[in-house]
Amino acid sequence: MHLVEGSVQPKNFGTIPDAMWWAIVTLSTIGYGDVVPVTPAGKIVAAATGMTGLIMVALPIGIIATAFAEEVHRRAFVVTWGMVARVPVFSGLSAVEIADIMELLRAEQVEADGVVVRRGEAAHSMYFVAAGEVEIALEGERIRLGAGHFFGEIAVLRRARRSATVTALTRTSLLVLDAHDLHALMARQPQIAERIREVARKRLEGRQSGKGDLLTEELEGAEAVE
Repeated sequence: MHLVEGSVQPKNFGTIPDAMWWAIVTLSTIGYGDVVPVTPAGKIVAAATGMTGLIMVALPIGIIATAFAEEVHRRAFVVTWGMVARVPVFSGLSAVEIADIMELLRAEQVEADGVVVRRGEAAHSMYFVAAGEVEIALEGERIRLGAGHFFGEIAVLRRARRSATVTALTRTSLLVLDAHDLHALMARQPQIAERIREVARKRLEGRQSGKGDLLTEELEGAEAVE
């Protein structure tokens, strides 16, 4: 730039340090605009410098952002995978089948004292507790479920109404699988559908009376509150 613009704009490009200053602000994409080329050759150099600056900034930002996204996804993947794999309805499924289910999950945050589902509502989703704690109000007792527990899948499979109210005791992170996604998954994957129906039948046969749409296995390890 000093060579092509120095003789035309000695005040702005008359010295190499002046031209270097212009190059720095252009490459960093700041571009104050107080110094601009006026010759055709200078404009060509400026265009090439500007494009180079964009590439220099965009590439490292893209690399860093991708690395962060992959790390977050990897951590979330491990947590979600473990939670799905431990659910009795999905236990025994292959890695590909569990991955298929994970793509359908969505996250939901519930503040303390927030109601997740109410007794008598239509069952639209099943829930996995990722973090926090919820309380299920059953007839005659209350059950607390923490991270790793789940609820609501039998009501979804049976297209029944909720038989218990579930409230968040603390700020709770939930993973939600909507009913239509669950049924769509079963429709396109007969093997998964048969597995879910088989396990659901067994759970229904062994379900304790008065437990609503909660399975006996869901209550194991939970803290009963008088």
